[in-house]
Amino acid sequence: MILSLQNVSIGSRLRVEGLSAKKGECIHIIGPNGAGKSTLLLTLAGLIEADDGKVMLHGKPMGSWSLATLASVRTLLAQQSESGFHLSVKEYLSFYTAENQSSLIPPVLEKALEVSGFSNKILTQLSGGERQRVEICRALLQIWPQLERGEGLAFLDEPLQGLDIRHQYALASLVKFLCSKGNTILMSSHDIALSANYCDSLWLMHKGSMVALGEPQDVATQLNLEKVFECHFAISKHDNFLEIQVCAPISLG
Repeated sequence: MILSLQNVSIGSRLRVEGLSAKKGECIHIIGPNGAGKSTLLLTLAGLIEADDGKVMLHGKPMGSWSLATLASVRTLLAQQSESGFHLSVKEYLSFYTAENQSSLIPPVLEKALEVSGFSNKILTQLSGGERQRVEICRALLQIWPQLERGEGLAFLDEPLQGLDIRHQYALASLVKFLCSKGNTILMSSHDIALSANYCDSLWLMHKGSMVALGEPQDVATQLNLEKVFECHFAISKHDNFLEIQVCAPISLG
């Protein structure tokens, strides 16, 4: 196991008995606002210390890793992780590019994120979606040598936020591609249908706890989703693709 967690609790925000992530696994985490997704990702990334329980990375307790070493083996895209510096996109990303890297943005990243077209623009002049694509690129460049070798570990907290639909699916495809090379990626999402169709394992959270985890079709059931999201869902499967539609809130009264 690349990563494991046992009997972890953090105040009233998180209470999880056991989780693990295998090498090459693509994990999507879904749940309503306040479910504990961000807290879980920050804990697994070693940026929040658990009150109880243990988190292991590559067989070593998370507490034994220095932040500098962690930064070289795993990366995190946090929500609202924006730089306020007056820099161009090119200048900003150059801080995260390995010295022996042939291009600023590797072709596979550029194909999915399409950042080069505005690389000379100042960060503060970008639209929300453009800025999000830059931040995703920055997070992946941080450990790009490891990702190229298939040894990377990435935590992406709501990376689809602000992206148009084409770039949402391009990013989901990129994440799936990187995992197929042996990398392990965990990302939170509010797009249930996209996540169910682009992950190996789906984790469903509610009120700081794990409600269900495992194969997407076993987790994204009508019973589970209606219990957690308090909406009516219609779920069907066509050509191995899960179609998940929200019909209506359960109650507005």
